[in-house]
Amino acid sequence: MKWLNIFRKNESVLSNLSRKIFENSLLCAESLKPDLEVKYGKDSKEFHSKYIPVLFEFMYFFLHLTNRSAFDLLGQEKRIKLQDELGPLVVDTSIATIFGHWPQNLRDGIKRDFYQNLNDAEIEYSSCKELLLKPKDDTPTLDKITSGKKSKSLVGQLVDNLSQIIEGEINMDICFTIKIWDVVIAILKKKEIDPLVLKVSKEMKLTP
Repeated sequence: MKWLNIFRKNESVLSNLSRKIFENSLLCAESLKPDLEVKYGKDSKEFHSKYIPVLFEFMYFFLHLTNRSAFDLLGQEKRIKLQDELGPLVVDTSIATIFGHWPQNLRDGIKRDFYQNLNDAEIEYSSCKELLLKPKDDTPTLDKITSGKKSKSLVGQLVDNLSQIIEGEINMDICFTIKIWDVVIAILKKKEIDPLVLKVSKEMKLTP
């Protein structure tokens, strides 16, 4: 997809990690695109008002997973150093790629909102101890409806957030849940993030 081309201009390991985060997020968002087009109309204003936030939510998710990987492999201090370099690269390149034709003041506003939402998502996802939980071990749907609680797993919380973006309410569609599980787990099974984090740490001289 043409949005990936700009990420290929820089061949540093850090840029490769940044591209992988965007690539994975885009792959996940594209899996939902046909349903969004049917629901809201192809290339409609309503479609784009849903698709872009969906793409961004996947980016928050994969950025968080990268932060977890960096913490596990490098420790807190080095994780912060990597995050300080990676975050702005992902955000700036993504916004330039998607909204490069927009006026600067609008791009600046999108960037501010992205960082705020990213920080909020980081706090929420950090509360999850498990990647995935069986429904019987997770937050009951009734609790989600009555108290606004979210899933206790990372992928479950991703599903909750995506449902709020698309439907404005807690997800009740098991097919939607399974679709998100399938696309995310398929990516995670490739185990691409940990090796890239280690390569970036060496490039940034974060490891001996």
